[in-house]
Amino acid sequence: MWFPLFRNTDAMPPIDPDEEFDLIVVGSGNGACGFLGECLTHVPEDYRVLVLEEGDNFFFTSDVTHQNGWSKSYANGSAFTLHNAVTPSGKSVLSGRARTLGGGGSINYTMIHESSDWLVKQAGYDVDYWNECKKELNASLDRPDPLAAGYQTPFADFIAENAQQVGYAPPNKDDMIQNIPSLSESKSQSKRLYFFPTQFDRFGSRTNSGVSLVKWQKIKYRWDTKVVGLEMGKKSDSTGIACNGVQTINKQGVDVTYKVKKDTGRVLLCGGSQSPRILLNTKELAGNEKIGQRVNDHVCMPLAVYFVDKDKASVVGATDNYESLFADMVIDGKRDKGEAKTVVNIDFFSGDVLRLIYLISSLYLCYLPFNGFKRLMGRYPIIFKYLSNTIRMLLTAIISIIVVLGRFVPFLPRSIKVTTALIKFNASKEGYYERVGDKIILRFFEDDRDYDIAEEAINKNLAFLESNGVKPPFFIRYLFQFLTKIPYKRGRQVKRYVRNFAQKTLLSEQHLAGGCVLGDVVDKGLEDSAKTGQVFGTSNLHVADLSIVPLPRVSTQMTAYLMGHHVAKQLYSTKKNN
Repeated sequence: MWFPLFRNTDAMPPIDPDEEFDLIVVGSGNGACGFLGECLTHVPEDYRVLVLEEGDNFFFTSDVTHQNGWSKSYANGSAFTLHNAVTPSGKSVLSGRARTLGGGGSINYTMIHESSDWLVKQAGYDVDYWNECKKELNASLDRPDPLAAGYQTPFADFIAENAQQVGYAPPNKDDMIQNIPSLSESKSQSKRLYFFPTQFDRFGSRTNSGVSLVKWQKIKYRWDTKVVGLEMGKKSDSTGIACNGVQTINKQGVDVTYKVKKDTGRVLLCGGSQSPRILLNTKELAGNEKIGQRVNDHVCMPLAVYFVDKDKASVVGATDNYESLFADMVIDGKRDKGEAKTVVNIDFFSGDVLRLIYLISSLYLCYLPFNGFKRLMGRYPIIFKYLSNTIRMLLTAIISIIVVLGRFVPFLPRSIKVTTALIKFNASKEGYYERVGDKIILRFFEDDRDYDIAEEAINKNLAFLESNGVKPPFFIRYLFQFLTKIPYKRGRQVKRYVRNFAQKTLLSEQHLAGGCVLGDVVDKGLEDSAKTGQVFGTSNLHVADLSIVPLPRVSTQMTAYLMGHHVAKQLYSTKKNN
C-alpha cells in the first residue's frame, strides 16, 4: 500500500504534530541512500525514520533519469539547480547540484571509487576496512562486469582502442571490487583506462542506483520540503547541545518542525552541498570556524566537437551519449614548488547531436560573454532553466532545417552524429562558503598550477581525441571557436582557450565536496564509533555525505554512497569502539 504514496503528493499520510522520530535525515541524495541502505538492515521494525527532501519525488523526475533521457537532466529545473558560486574576484562559476530523491545518483551514472589509500588518509581506518565497505556497498548495487565482452558499445570499444594506441593502459580487473572500479595508485602507469558499469538495465531504466539501496516502505518521506533551520537545545544531562528538531517549509508555504526523540533521537545531515550551509546558519555552532572550509569542485573544461566518421556512424546510438568509460592521466607537480601530482579525468560523449543538444545548451551557457548575467543565473536558477531551454529550441530548429535540407542538397548531412570529451581535475586551491548569505567561493585558476595542468592535459590528448572522429567543416569550426575558443590545434590555440576559460567561462563538474570535513567539523569516530560523523560540540547531530571529505580525484558518486554507508556501519553495526 505504500507505493501509491510516492506517486501522489496529496496522498502522503499526515504526520502527527506530536510524533517523535528515532532518526530524521535531511536530504535524500547519494549519502542518504548509502546511509539508509546500511542503517535499515540493523534497526528494529519500530525504528521511526523521517526523510526530508527539498526537491521532487523520484517518480516525477524519473523520465529524465532514464538512460534515453539522461542528457535532459541538466535542463530540468525540478531535478537540477545552480549554486550561487563565484571566484574570490567575483567571476561566475557555472556550478550546480541535483535536487531530487536519489540526488546525483538519479542524474549522473559514473561509477568509480576513490582509492582506499586516499580514504585512509581522509577518514582513518585501514585499506582492508575500506575494501570491505566497498565490497558490501557494491554487492548491494549488484552491477554486471563492464569488462565482459559486449558490455561496452562498439563505439566505446573504438575509443578505448584509440586510447591504448597513445599509451593508456587497458582496464584492469585488479582495480575492481564487485565489478565497480577504484582509482589505481599504481606508480608505474600514469595513463589508465577504466570501464564502469551503469545503473541501467538493458532497457535503460535506472534500476540499480542509490534509490534501489533503500527499503522505502520502512520510512516516512516528505519531498518538496526545504529545511530552514535546526532547533537546538541543551541535552538533558547538560553535557552539550542537542538537535531537538528540524524546521521546514513546504511547497505550500506551511512551516512545520519535525521532532526527534529526547536523548535517543538523531538528526543526520545528508544534504551534500547544503549541509555546510545548514551548520553555518545554526548560531549554536558559530564558534567552529572550520565549518564551510576546504570546499572544492572539479574544474570542467569541454573540448572540441568532432563528426563521427561515416564508417562508424551506424554503430553510434543513444547509449553512447555518455560512454561508460573514462581515461585518467597523472600530471606531476613541480618538486621545487612542492606541488603534488594531479589526476586529470577525461569523459566521452557521442551520439546524434539532437540528443546531445540538451547537454550542450545547458553546460555551454558558461560561454555567455556577460559575467554579471551569469552571476544572476546563480542567484536565480530559474533564469538558467528558461535560457537553456530557449537556446536548445533555437539550436534544434537550426539543426533540423540542416537535416531536412540534407535530403535535397548533396553536401549537407542527412543526420549529424558527433563525439566530444571534457577534462576535469581538482582546482589547486580549496574554496569556502561565505558565512553570511548563499555564496560559495571556488578558487578556480587562483593558482598558476591550474593553468599548467589544463594546458598539459589538453595538448597531450588532442591527437587522441581527434582520432575518435573528424574535424567539422572549416566554417562550422570557425564559428564554434569564435564562440568558445575551444582548440583544435595544440600550442597557441590551447593556451588561448585556457586563458579565456579561466577569465570568462568557468564551469564546474557539479561535484561540490567538503565544508564539514572529518576531523575539522565532524568526528572521525576512531575512539568511539558512536560518534562517527558527529558534529563537534553536539550530542546527536551527524553528517554523512560528500561534505565530510575533501574533493575526490575522480567522479564523486561512489564516494558519497560510501561515506553514508561508512557512517551507518559505524553507528549501527559496529559492536565495540574502534
